[in-house]
Amino acid sequence: MMSLNSFQFKYNENKSKRLQEENQISICFATFDDTIGPISAYQKNLDGRTASEVAVKVMIGSLSLHADDKQELCGESIIPFNKINKIAFSYLFTIPAPKLRGGQRSCSLIVLMDTKEQLQMYRIAPLLSTQCKRISHLIKDKYVFGKSLSNIVKQRIDSLLDIQSFKIEIEDEEFYAARKITISKSKTKGSMQFLSKIIKKDLDKAILAILLGKTVVVTGDEVMTEITIASLEIFSPHKELRKVFWTNQIVEADIIGTKKNLAKAYDDAIIVDLFKGKVSGGESNKFCKDLILDLRNLDEKLVEERVNDRIGEIVTSSTILAELAMRREVTKSEISTVAPLFNSEKMSIIIVIAKSMNPIFSKRIDALAPLIAREASTYDVFA
Repeated sequence: MMSLNSFQFKYNENKSKRLQEENQISICFATFDDTIGPISAYQKNLDGRTASEVAVKVMIGSLSLHADDKQELCGESIIPFNKINKIAFSYLFTIPAPKLRGGQRSCSLIVLMDTKEQLQMYRIAPLLSTQCKRISHLIKDKYVFGKSLSNIVKQRIDSLLDIQSFKIEIEDEEFYAARKITISKSKTKGSMQFLSKIIKKDLDKAILAILLGKTVVVTGDEVMTEITIASLEIFSPHKELRKVFWTNQIVEADIIGTKKNLAKAYDDAIIVDLFKGKVSGGESNKFCKDLILDLRNLDEKLVEERVNDRIGEIVTSSTILAELAMRREVTKSEISTVAPLFNSEKMSIIIVIAKSMNPIFSKRIDALAPLIAREASTYDVFA
């Protein structure tokens, strides 16, 4: 039986208002004109020249991919705009254009934030994707290519500025029964000292699983399990985790608290056993091990800041990799320039995050990553 769950993604209201008041969130609706090329058909909190430059970079990169794959282009990507210190989420889709050659035209809804809000951008990307998809349906129904946008379309595009009001409805036919999934930040206080004390072996495997988007199952006392989940959540500043703090049923989420005998039902999950104080399954990773050592004996107030910095570095590298993958050609010089950001202990994580946030460029990311890794290995040797 299908269950429908509506969840409010909650963000700090003051921060959301501040971003809007300071015009740190901008939007652009880009289209491709056969005569002029990529243009901004509508923008907010962006001057016309900057909006045009944004439209060109997003649309040219996407259309080059379209030419490669010979299929309808749709999907999302996260793109840096270093010249203006912005990072952009782009949702690509097509609209009918029956009077033009090919019968359709590519468009993009683009949301930009300051580069310093990079982790926030990655965190809200799934929300933006859902919201943009809904708006794209309205545009297909109401917008005539080459004409002015109606007020109702402009208002819906403007809604992308209001992060605080975003809602997403999750439909999951695989759930056996309706249950609450927590997506907002845990109310229970997480603690790195608690994790280090209770999980003596292979904690890095659980952290790596969270970074790679793999399911983590925590087994133990119900209260201790909730504290553990809240503590592990510290390592996901770039992604909203779908959490089930405690259940006696088989569920589907990013991190799940349950009885030990039920953990066996999750074949591919990484199991955190609080009774034995160890992690089963998954892989060890030097970056995660070093991060744990870096956080040891650190004041709890500084733990989150340090984690955000280290994972922020990985997200930056993921964004750079995706941006390079958008280009038709990448020179050896460009690879050498970015290689120091891609050492071997981070590379597998970088690739997964880059592909998850830029699925339409997955093939190019797979092709480019080994070239960068080969160059980066020379820096590992002399590190």
